[in-house]
Amino acid sequence: MNNQFVDLRRPHINSDSFWPSFTDIMMVVVMIFLLTSVILMVRNFELLDQLRTSMAAEQQAEKTIQNTSSENETLEEQLSQAQNEISLLRMQMLQANEQQNQLKLKLDDQLQKSILVINENSHLKNSLNKAQTQVIDLSSNIDQLNEHISQLNIDLEQTENALQDKKKKILIITQKQQSDSRKFSALQDDYGSLKVKYDKLIRPARSTKGKYVVSVNYERINKKKRIRFKDSGDTKYHVISEKNLHLKLTALKKKHPEQLYIKIVIPEKSGLTYNEAWSFMKDLLDKYDYYSQETKKEKTP
Repeated sequence: MNNQFVDLRRPHINSDSFWPSFTDIMMVVVMIFLLTSVILMVRNFELLDQLRTSMAAEQQAEKTIQNTSSENETLEEQLSQAQNEISLLRMQMLQANEQQNQLKLKLDDQLQKSILVINENSHLKNSLNKAQTQVIDLSSNIDQLNEHISQLNIDLEQTENALQDKKKKILIITQKQQSDSRKFSALQDDYGSLKVKYDKLIRPARSTKGKYVVSVNYERINKKKRIRFKDSGDTKYHVISEKNLHLKLTALKKKHPEQLYIKIVIPEKSGLTYNEAWSFMKDLLDKYDYYSQETKKEKTP
């Protein structure tokens, strides 16, 4: 028996041998089709699993991005609050340094006056000692001694008067020191009231969340004011005049009503006095910052 496939192209093949061969061929074709279909179905299942895995990974990545964005916003708000607190502390240090310098100058002046009084007292004591020595040396001559005694009495009276005057001066100096101490206490009280006002102006409710944040850097270099401005989205400060700063903030206030947040930065070595730094900060916040505007509305009946 011939095991090879029947050559269907041969014309001498009769119908009895044709159909069994044709059936075998079709069976092979059907089996190939079924195998191909099974392979494709298995491959489709694998692709579907990969697609599901990819979608799950994408959803996880989106959640991670959202969490990261939320953390960045919180960190930015904390950084802004910390910079405001640092500026306040620097202003307090400026005021304390100024008060300390003033008090030191007053104390130095009082010390110099006290030294002068002590020197004068020493000089008077030396004069008195010399006079007493002269009385002993002139004891041989009674008339001269009497005259000298009279003169010495006069000198002693003058010395006592001078000592009384010096005591009065010392008393005046002591009273002035006490007055300076009272003035220093009054300055401390004023500082306390200013701090309370500042705390009311910038209290914890002030936040950068959902606000249009701009930064203003104020300092004095070589006795000249320098103002630098950084708009929201800018990476660097740029120098700006005070007039242009007010024009810029006025435009931003109109563009972002009730949303303009002004972050004022006072450098560590700004060269400013406390009054300069405080006046500059209060003026900008009162005119343009959203929080001050809300406070004014609350106070308005």
